[in-house]
Amino acid sequence: MVGLLTAAGIGGASAQPVPAAPAATTQPPPFTVSGWSYERRGSDVHMFRCAQSSCGAGSKVSYRYYTGGKQMTLDQFREGQEQIIKALEQRTPGQHITLLGVDGDKGTAGPRMFKARRLTVTANGASEYQVSGLLLAGQGSASLISSARDEKASNDNYAKFAAAVKLVLAPKTR
Repeated sequence: MVGLLTAAGIGGASAQPVPAAPAATTQPPPFTVSGWSYERRGSDVHMFRCAQSSCGAGSKVSYRYYTGGKQMTLDQFREGQEQIIKALEQRTPGQHITLLGVDGDKGTAGPRMFKARRLTVTANGASEYQVSGLLLAGQGSASLISSARDEKASNDNYAKFAAAVKLVLAPKTR
């Protein structure tokens, strides 16, 4: 998976320190993944759209970094996901979102990773799978969302980007 990552730097993957909120939208993302087109959303959201058939037509992945580590339990993450689902359903009448599962570690030390899988069905019957995750580390955290029409594509795309996000959040060693 990491072999698909591209950017100036080490081999096929490059990770830079967790960035502060950028001052300009022309700054490149902390990493890119080959086969995906990139656009900056606002000052801090990195949005990628699938540009090849292997990642699923119409698939999207976005991530956002936060400075400082945040402590959270798996139960708190699950509760937050249930609140997000309610808010999304209220925002779009006729849309129904099913929480398919919540995964994550139950520990309190070290880097943490939580992931929720959802199925959204719109009022016109179109469906989309999402994986929404939170990666927590001592020097920062990141949210990551993958969406695709196919559950496998959504999961696979999430895994590709999560590997790169972990590299950016990893402690730097010399």
